[in-house]
Amino acid sequence: GCLSTPRRPVLALLLAALCPLGPGSGAAGEDQHAAAEAAAYWRGTRVRAVEEPNLPAPLIDLNASGGAISASIDYQGEPLVQECMEYYLDKTTEEARLREYILRRERAVFGEADVGQGSGSGLEQDREPSGVVTYLLMENSARSLHKDLLLSLHCLGTFFGRYPVVVFHTNASTAEELDLLKSASPEGLRLEFEEVHLDFPADVLDFPGGVDGFLAAPQCVMDGQDWWLTHRSCGCRCPAWRPQCWPLNWMHATRFFTAGMFRTRTFQRGEFDFFLRLDTDLFFVEAPAVDPFRLMAERGCGMVYDAVSREAPGCFDGFDEMVLRFFQVFGYIGSPDLEILHVGRGPAA
Repeated sequence: GCLSTPRRPVLALLLAALCPLGPGSGAAGEDQHAAAEAAAYWRGTRVRAVEEPNLPAPLIDLNASGGAISASIDYQGEPLVQECMEYYLDKTTEEARLREYILRRERAVFGEADVGQGSGSGLEQDREPSGVVTYLLMENSARSLHKDLLLSLHCLGTFFGRYPVVVFHTNASTAEELDLLKSASPEGLRLEFEEVHLDFPADVLDFPGGVDGFLAAPQCVMDGQDWWLTHRSCGCRCPAWRPQCWPLNWMHATRFFTAGMFRTRTFQRGEFDFFLRLDTDLFFVEAPAVDPFRLMAERGCGMVYDAVSREAPGCFDGFDEMVLRFFQVFGYIGSPDLEILHVGRGPAA
C-alpha cells in the first residue's frame, strides 16, 4: 500500500516541545525538535498578524495537575489550520525516516556497494541510460542568473557530469553572457544551447480579451488586489497559510517543462529516454545516492519524484484528480506505483 510511517499525535508532540522537562512527555529527541519547531511557528516566532493575515493561529492551552500535564488545541473552526500544523510536524519528523527507508530499499535492489557512490557507483552496465540534464535560462533584470547557472554547471560537472546537458534560453540572454557560459563551463561537460520562445497556449491567447481576459478578476485577486494587473502574477493559493501570487516567468517555466520542452529540436531528435530538470540556482554539493537515470531504466519508470518532500497545502489543489483524469483519457501501461503517487497520510501528504 502507501508508503507511510507512524507518527505521534499532534498533542503528544506539542507537549514534548512546550514542556520538555515534564516527566509525562515521553517523546524522543527528534520528536521534541519537530514539535518545538511547529509550536514556535504557531506561537508567533514566524506568524505575525500583519505579515500572515490569512489564517488564525491555533490556541494551545496547557494544564498541569498532580504532576501530569495535559493540553488542548483550539483550531478556531479552521480545518486548514490543523492541516498546516500537521504539515510542519510531518515534514520535520518523517523526512529522515523516509529517506533511510528508501535508501535501504535501493541497497537491497542494487547491492550495498552501489548505493551512495554517485557517479562512480557500481551500476555501470554495457549501455549507458540515454539521459539528459536540462536547464531553462530566462529573463533576469539583475543579470545574475548566468553566474548562478555557471556555478550550478561546475557543481554538476563535479558530482554528476557523466550525462549531456542542454541549456534552453530565451533571446533575453546576450551573446556575451552565452559565450561566457560556453567558455567557462567545466572541461569535459557535454554542453549544448538551444534558444526557445515562451508564451501562453493558443486557447489562452485566443480567449476574448487575450491573456488579460483569461486572467481577469477574480482569477488573480488576493487581499483585494488584482495581482495580474499590478504585478503580472497569478496562482494566488500557495502556500495556503500565506498565499503568494506567482510571477509570469514562473508560469512560463512550469508550462515549458511540462509541454514546450518536448517540442524543442533537442527532444524532437529522439535521442533521450530520460531527463533531469534543474533550476539555474540548484547546486549539487555531493554525488547523488543513486543514478536516477539508471534507476528509472532498470525499474521501467516514466517519472521519479522526491518521495521525502512534502508539498505545502494549497500548492497542489486537484493534482491527484487531474492525474487520474489524464490516465482515463490517454491510458496508462502498467500499474501506478502507490509509493510514488501517495506518501504519508492526510491532505498535506
